[in-house]
Amino acid sequence: MVRFIPALLACMVFAAVVDAADPAAASQAVPGRGLAYPFAMCSNGFFLQSPQYPIKMLDAGARMIRLDVSFQSVRPKPGDDPAGWNWKPFEQIRAITQKHPELEVLPILGYGPEWAQDPKFKDVQGGGGACPQRGVEVRPVTDPRNLYGHFVYEAVKRYKDVIHHWESWNEPDLPGHAFFKGNGRDFFQYQRVFYLAAKAADPQCTVSMGGLCFAAFEGYLVRHKLKAPSPSPPTTSFLDEYLEACSQDPDAAKHNYYCDVMNQHAYSRASDLYDYIAVLAKAQQDYLGTVKPVWVSEMGSTDKGGMFGMNPDEYCDYALQSFAWAAMAGVERLFFFQLDNSNGHGLYLGLMGSLGQPKPVLTTYRDVLVKEFADAQFVAQRHGTKGVDFLGGNWPYASNWQSGYDLFEFKSRDGRRRILMAFADTDKPAEVKIPATPGKKAVLIDRHNVRTPLAAKDGVYRLNLAGATHLGGWPVSDDPKAKRMGNPEHLVGGATQIIVEQ
Repeated sequence: MVRFIPALLACMVFAAVVDAADPAAASQAVPGRGLAYPFAMCSNGFFLQSPQYPIKMLDAGARMIRLDVSFQSVRPKPGDDPAGWNWKPFEQIRAITQKHPELEVLPILGYGPEWAQDPKFKDVQGGGGACPQRGVEVRPVTDPRNLYGHFVYEAVKRYKDVIHHWESWNEPDLPGHAFFKGNGRDFFQYQRVFYLAAKAADPQCTVSMGGLCFAAFEGYLVRHKLKAPSPSPPTTSFLDEYLEACSQDPDAAKHNYYCDVMNQHAYSRASDLYDYIAVLAKAQQDYLGTVKPVWVSEMGSTDKGGMFGMNPDEYCDYALQSFAWAAMAGVERLFFFQLDNSNGHGLYLGLMGSLGQPKPVLTTYRDVLVKEFADAQFVAQRHGTKGVDFLGGNWPYASNWQSGYDLFEFKSRDGRRRILMAFADTDKPAEVKIPATPGKKAVLIDRHNVRTPLAAKDGVYRLNLAGATHLGGWPVSDDPKAKRMGNPEHLVGGATQIIVEQ
């Protein structure tokens, strides 16, 4: 995990995002994959070790778990015979999913130990396990000399009865080569091998692109001469490099461009869950002429304050508002980071194995977000802007993109419930009038799940939205270059209010 530091999208591109998220289109594009349940969660290895983790995740509302079950954990030492590899983590997954069949698992298969490293990367400094494996040029991809492809093929073949979704790598674009020693063109070779090997083992499985972080977004903005929201953004564009390599592959189109879903991470600024996806969509449309469905496989913030953190109440608002921004972008699944508090992001106060007491955000996530929105479909943004709109040249440290408040409308899949989410996007309170549906009863829900009957007057609901309290982002740092970027920003809007009609 890495904390993200941080438009009107062209109509054609935004329409493609919406179309890609349509359940019928998604199920046609990816055999065996139907309507996506939106709420998922990331986990560390304690998911495999502590019996309370699966139970608490299910209680919170997550139905898919993302965790590392990587090359280096299964193949820590040389040896081409799969019978001698360490399959214990996968066997633990099998046991957990048999006990909790309602849970799906998204394993991350990437990373490589030094013994497997391709010599071309030997002089590149990087984090532990960041070594790209040798042999990706060997065909077929299941050949034991193709170390990564052979591993992916064996893993998917052995566990396709319990695992149906697979992710190639975590944040291969992160600056400093913390997870991958290479650029976007290099990573394309590994994503291609991953896709081909996984589909050879299980043609019905869902193959995810490696999870991209803030660097793909900011590098793209720099490459296309738009404003990146940090004082020292990447100087190269991993996303452009990757998609350019993909567009030049003569077999890419017939192999679904080597992924079934794109994969993005977002932290801290709630509206990034729209803006990041807008950039992903435009880049794919420009290079490939198609736009994939997208999962956000890491999202979150902290409730400990700081430049890119929030207080506990604001963190509750982040959980709600980030979902609305993501829904408008057409995101299918959102993986909250995470259950325990080992990175300050958790739903519980405990660290690692001992979860301890819940935080206020657990109530927000479980009793408001999941309860009201698990079966909800996005209808429209009734007031506000399309995120910050970086593609349009906007800037989070200036107020020209703000509209006073944002209002999103959803409906339940059975059509019986209308759900509205509203919050201020400036520090000024906003008085809002929202047309009511005749003959419906309504309840007003706040971020802490306080529920109050709400009556319409003269055909409208009247809400008083509190102004945003959060101030943060780069301009609050001591870095003179960051201070010159503009005003501190509201990484999250004011206190969220939700109306449910039925």
